[in-house]
Amino acid sequence: MSENTRTKTLAAATARASDAFVIVVGMLKGGTGKTTSAWFIALYYAVVLELPTLLLDADATSQSAYDWFKVAQAEGFEIPENLVVERYPFDDIAEYIREKRAEFGAIVVDAGGGSARIFHEAVTEANLLLVPVAPTKIERRKLVATFDEAERAAARNTRDVTAHVVLVKADDRTSLPRNAKDKLLEPAEGEGIGPDRDEPFPLAETVIHSWVHYMEAFGEIPTELSEYAELMKELTA
Repeated sequence: MSENTRTKTLAAATARASDAFVIVVGMLKGGTGKTTSAWFIALYYAVVLELPTLLLDADATSQSAYDWFKVAQAEGFEIPENLVVERYPFDDIAEYIREKRAEFGAIVVDAGGGSARIFHEAVTEANLLLVPVAPTKIERRKLVATFDEAERAAARNTRDVTAHVVLVKADDRTSLPRNAKDKLLEPAEGEGIGPDRDEPFPLAETVIHSWVHYMEAFGEIPTELSEYAELMKELTA
């Protein structure tokens, strides 16, 4: 991956339907907030930036993103006309993304919980990799493996993919978010990235908090994108 990914910005707002901007929301662990993050980010591109947007559920195990879509439909929520949600938990997802680039301005991929192979293939076509992680030790344990796989995929990516860890489910009433930031930015040997596993993770400044608004959003089409809008502005301004 590119050097100095923490401060690098990407011009997503001007993405054209002829060359979609691809965001992979991935982590080699389930239950990390990938699906919620993918949905809010897809809505940001579709509603705020008004781009034709494809949300791909590439989680081979749960397919929660597509389930979210079906529940929202059944409950009568209005799906933005320029948002398409599909299931695609298959190893040839890189080829599928390439095919869809000409049709959309943005493609958001929910990947990684059930298949390292699908995660790898999705990252080979990504412009941006977002790795959501809650501020707990057990959640952070999979970060090294996730970034190892992402590095291998990035070697095949011709678009100069950048990566960011995003703290999610943060509760500022506890010391967990602050402690997690310290561990991510100043990791102990063997717990970071780089050749010696001691380099800091590329941590986004925007933090996603454990608000009821996010926890109860499943099966709905939220109109208040709040911190996710700020996150994407930070990373793509």
